[in-house]
Amino acid sequence: MALRLPSLQALHVFEAAARHLSLTRAAHELNVTPVAVSRMVARLEDALGFKLFARTKTGLALTDEGAKLQQAVASGFGLVSDTIHELKSRQQENETVTLSVSSGFAAQWLLPRHPRFQAAFPAVNLRLQVMATRLYGPLDGADLGIRLHKPGSASDALFFCPEVIIAVCSPDYLAERGSLDALRQTADGTCGHTLIHLEPTTHTWADYFAVTGLANGAGAKHVSYSDAGLALQAAMLGHGVMLGWLLAVAAPLNAGTVVPASRRIVETGCNYVLECRSREPSRATREVAQWLIDEMRVELENVETILASAEGVQTRAPV
Repeated sequence: MALRLPSLQALHVFEAAARHLSLTRAAHELNVTPVAVSRMVARLEDALGFKLFARTKTGLALTDEGAKLQQAVASGFGLVSDTIHELKSRQQENETVTLSVSSGFAAQWLLPRHPRFQAAFPAVNLRLQVMATRLYGPLDGADLGIRLHKPGSASDALFFCPEVIIAVCSPDYLAERGSLDALRQTADGTCGHTLIHLEPTTHTWADYFAVTGLANGAGAKHVSYSDAGLALQAAMLGHGVMLGWLLAVAAPLNAGTVVPASRRIVETGCNYVLECRSREPSRATREVAQWLIDEMRVELENVETILASAEGVQTRAPV
């Protein structure tokens, strides 16, 4: 017949009393009364059939049986504590944070920062969920996601970047073709520019020309991409001018791989925010979110100098 062991609660109370050799101090640690500790120890002694403490003139003292039990209980609790700590550490080491972002942002902003991310979070595995379309909708399986919010929309999400639309091209392209602010007709009847289109998009070249009041680019050549990352890469290679969202083009603007192709930029009033899938995200998820926000804040501060002479045109892009 198996031996019936005392309850864990009784052993926990005994361990505290044995460690302090004081019912009062044990009660303070356990947030109970000294009477409750005394009763629990008495019940444990009755259940075991031997005394655990001897009452002396100077206070409590462990009996031989009490000393042996105290050593075993302390060892057992210590092993449990160490095991829990090990399991938690292993879980944190293996934690994966999934981030839902656009392809342009992933390629131009996040991937160049990956070494810094690893240095900041050596125990976190980053998994990217790349969206080819605009950043709307639920996060699905992602822990964090960048999403576009309408002006004034109520949300617990964290501000990340304003939605600003900028025509960009490579420095060599600008030097050769000039800016969009002074479109000119060439001898062959074209305006000398190639417009890079992103399809689908919420803000087309036609929208841009209408909002900014610039010439409509009649006679321009056209090339279309269905992926924002590829469209931006084409602009960086000097293939034409594209409409870039600040979220994705801030980093290449700061790096000088693209430059503004016009002084006029479109400010929609919308904002990109960081959303968390869980109302109680893990510590790693919260820390990754704050790291992303801090990094983007520096990026936006740096790009302000480049856009200092820009003329902002207020509009509300369809969302």
